[in-house]
Amino acid sequence: MSIEKSKIVNSLSPPLPGHLVGSLIEEYQDIKQKYLLGHLGPSELKAGRFCECVLRIIEELDQGNHTPMDDDLDTGKVIRRVENNTNLPDGVRLYIPRLCRVLLDVRNSRDVAHVETEISLNLSDSLLVSQGADWILTELIRNYYPSSISVEEAQSIVDSIDETEVPVVQDVGGVLRVLNPDMPYKEQVLAILHHQHPSSVSDNDLIEYTGYKNSTRMKNDLLPGLHEESLIHYSDGDCKILRRGILHVEKNIDFELRL
Repeated sequence: MSIEKSKIVNSLSPPLPGHLVGSLIEEYQDIKQKYLLGHLGPSELKAGRFCECVLRIIEELDQGNHTPMDDDLDTGKVIRRVENNTNLPDGVRLYIPRLCRVLLDVRNSRDVAHVETEISLNLSDSLLVSQGADWILTELIRNYYPSSISVEEAQSIVDSIDETEVPVVQDVGGVLRVLNPDMPYKEQVLAILHHQHPSSVSDNDLIEYTGYKNSTRMKNDLLPGLHEESLIHYSDGDCKILRRGILHVEKNIDFELRL
């Protein structure tokens, strides 16, 4: 998603409660980040927090008040009750609550340890969560964007949320490819090591994955430089990203591609 948090918040608040919208966007961003970085289990778990923010917003629209954030929310009661409020748009009283019910069920029933003989559906489940969150957010904006922004501005925000996003690192038959050809080699190395964390990657594999032409320079300059910056640990031909490197990657590297 290429639009900053403040613009999305401003596209909903007012008329929706600002503190709820702020919490909603924080949870949404966390889902998207975890999904794009391949942290599939956590992205599913966070769907519960996202949906509880959504249902509190709907509770406010339906009743004029909502369950405090620190209190347990009776999600089933909210979903059943709001269906009868025909003053609300169908998307808000029917489709969003029902989709929240599905996402909550994924969180409650599917995010469990898989036995060795069971097919893991973490990727499919996380894709459902990620795109479901997109749809919910755009539906809220479609119905509740304020008069302070134009239709064109609201449309641009929705279009930004709906952009196709893919992780920048892709595993192709055991070969890791960085899908942004303009990314500097230093950043490519860090992105690959972040993708493989907590496993290490050999310097020869990094040379192959990045297409770096000068293997001597990679081994004698680029990788030792990253080691000196305490971004990676480089020893005996193996590279492993350090905590400082993880923070650098998640702060500075764009993991999204636009199609």
